[in-house]
Amino acid sequence: MRKYLRKIWYRIIDFIIHPSKAELIRRKQDEDYAYLRSRGVETELGYVHLVGRPSIERAEGARIIIGQGVTLVSEPTANTAGINHPVILSAEGPGSIIKIGNGVGISGASIVTCSEIEIGDDTMIGANCNIYGTDFHFVEADKRLAQSSTADAPTAPIKIGKRCWLASNVTVLKGVDIGDEAVIGAMSLVTKDVDSKTIVAGVPSKKIRDLV
Repeated sequence: MRKYLRKIWYRIIDFIIHPSKAELIRRKQDEDYAYLRSRGVETELGYVHLVGRPSIERAEGARIIIGQGVTLVSEPTANTAGINHPVILSAEGPGSIIKIGNGVGISGASIVTCSEIEIGDDTMIGANCNIYGTDFHFVEADKRLAQSSTADAPTAPIKIGKRCWLASNVTVLKGVDIGDEAVIGAMSLVTKDVDSKTIVAGVPSKKIRDLV
């Protein structure tokens, strides 16, 4: 009996010190899920893989919804394009929504809204992109100095379609609708709608060509 108990004890110790690959994956999924749920994110166990910890802010009544097979990369060295800061997800207005579809990859991007931002399935958001559904401040000095929060500033929804690619350091401003499979060139400033299956680039961005 003592020999049997000793064998069980050794197995337990080995499991703690040398867990299997499957066990390590399970523990990481549990850890990622627990963190996301603690920040009020709506998702399921195993849906989201975190590389480093994202910064997540959610106003009362706001929602952040993340689909299956999503990767959020926040570690500076985890992407050779170079990441300046962790992924930021901030739903700052009451009733505002950030909705991230299935299979989306995001590296060190800032996604901020006081209304709604939707990112379609299998879209890639490159290093240090900014997706701003708010102006943050009023243009007029009197209004700007009087405002009490970002939620007071002008805001409009953003929709990014399926299978898009936003290259590094792209900025998308409020009110923009980007069609499916569009490509946005690096360092671009997107202020107007982008058609599906087109490449745009520049400041402000302009159409380069269609994608066949």
